Amino acid sequence: MASLKDLIRQAQDIRVQDDVEIPEWAPGARFRVCGLPSGDWEAYQNSLTKMTRRDSATGVEMTIRSRKAEIVAKSLRDQDTDELVFPDLREGISILSGRSAGIVNGLFELVRHLSDDDKDFTQKVRDAEGNSDGDQS
Repeated sequence: MASLKDLIRQAQDIRVQDDVEIPEWAPGARFRVCGLPSGDWEAYQNSLTKMTRRDSATGVEMTIRSRKAEIVAKSLRDQDTDELVFPDLREGISILSGRSAGIVNGLFELVRHLSDDDKDFTQKVRDAEGNSDGDQS
């Protein structure tokens, strides 16, 4: 029997959505959108806010940055080959940054959903309990 560590390592727990159509970009093409692993999602969350201190007289300045194009570039795949649409992340960010905000935001929200970031902790616990096939002890 495999150890718990090995079971976790082998788990296929990153959700995907197939058959995503973006007719404005590629009529008839089907994309696969993948959720992000925990490390990538945390890196994204940690990068959103950057705090800098100007000086003691003016206090702290907070800058909020959006990196939705980066998240979409990391998550968008060719459904037929499962290859990243943008293997060069910088190029993908550059291209997506010039596309429709509505489409990029919609794809971002889908990645967020597939990464389970749109649920609060209580909902995640309920979902995990519902997926358990063992007896409660």
